[in-house]
Amino acid sequence: MLCSCEADKPRADIDWELTPVQSVRGMRAMEYNKADLNMQMVTRAMDTYKYVKDSVNITREVYSDGFEVYIYNEDGLLESQLIAEGAEHITARQKEDWKAFGNVNILNHIKGERIITDTVYWDKKQEQIYTDCYVVMTSPKGKLQGYGLTSDQRANRSTILRPFDSYGLVVSDSTKFYLDTVNFVGPMPLIK
Repeated sequence: MLCSCEADKPRADIDWELTPVQSVRGMRAMEYNKADLNMQMVTRAMDTYKYVKDSVNITREVYSDGFEVYIYNEDGLLESQLIAEGAEHITARQKEDWKAFGNVNILNHIKGERIITDTVYWDKKQEQIYTDCYVVMTSPKGKLQGYGLTSDQRANRSTILRPFDSYGLVVSDSTKFYLDTVNFVGPMPLIK
């Protein structure tokens, strides 16, 4: 790009909505509460755009090549995981909007539940996730499906808003149990 002080020289106009001001490859971000890891985000590519639209400063971060979020409980165990093809984070007027999209899988490893949908939104202030899309939720207790979902951000208390054709497993086998294989350490060896 060339710049000049003379008025008769051509000027390069840049569309900042389409031109990233920052590109990061291989990113890992972590959020701590005191010394405890609360959340971790991993992505292969993030592009940041900064521009003004209707007199409002906007920052838009686009995670275009895979997006994963890991949420840990108070004991330091991996509780929930979100996997998506991409995500977007927009900040404007002191407000944040988070959206994960494309084959979104939300896993609660402790409860053995999985939520599958196309797009999910995260309200950071309310600590909730939600969507209006088609949702399938499976657990060791059965399968639910429908349209729309609200949940806490840990995917502990999830509710499908308009369910249909769902079923639960009524028969309980006391010899079977769900094992959290992600956080399982195994039995302690005997010390002689």
